Amino acid sequence: MNRQGFCAYGAEQLLALLPVLEQPLELEKLEVIRGAAVRLQACLTLFAPCFPPTRLAFWKRRLRRLIRALNALHDHQHLLQLIPKGRVRLRLQQRVETLRSKAQQAWQRIQSDHVLNEIRGLSQRLYVPRPRGTTGGLGSTLLPAPTEIAGYARARWHELACVNLKSLESGRQSVEVRWGRLQLMLTVAQMLAPLLPDEIPLDRLQACYQQLDAERFRERARTLLTELKEQERQLTLHYRGSLRGFRPIEREFDEWIAQL
Repeated sequence: MNRQGFCAYGAEQLLALLPVLEQPLELEKLEVIRGAAVRLQACLTLFAPCFPPTRLAFWKRRLRRLIRALNALHDHQHLLQLIPKGRVRLRLQQRVETLRSKAQQAWQRIQSDHVLNEIRGLSQRLYVPRPRGTTGGLGSTLLPAPTEIAGYARARWHELACVNLKSLESGRQSVEVRWGRLQLMLTVAQMLAPLLPDEIPLDRLQACYQQLDAERFRERARTLLTELKEQERQLTLHYRGSLRGFRPIEREFDEWIAQL
């Protein structure tokens, strides 16, 4: 099995993602950056044997913080698309501003800790020099043919599938945890599909992910609105000294919760 070639393939995947994550965290780019962060996290999991374990763990901790903030932003913005007006929308908009600040802090921490630069430096070492006079790809590397690294790719797929997909079948984990594991495996499958085209159940994973993603959003949205309703109740009690006038507000929240 060609471990060196597999790592070179992984380095190509990683280096393609880094410029996206180096962009400023602007509102219109949040989804693109979120997708790149999720893919980078999956890359670091799939190609973990290629990197020093201590540095790998550090990079993944920093990325998790960013991904959590971006996922929360995504959920709130999705809810805003569904709720056109009213107090519920106002409270969601206020939450979005707080979450954008948290995402910005997480992104800045990644930059200040030189996470992306470290990944770039170590990934560049994994390339095999391209024969003189040849061009293509990233210009300075020669990647092995898919058949040369299929064995190692297959071993990594089965190893990760055993840990992540098997646990989904038990149903003992929360929707959020199962969604995260399935998202990881779908992203890994997309990267390995060119190497193992007849072995990766990409369509089945995509269908399962879409179903679980919808279930997870409904559950998360209801939880968010319930939290906001309780905050509104506490604010009313604090400023008015009683819950007089809270009933219409509560009704508005409950109507949206029931629709999800």
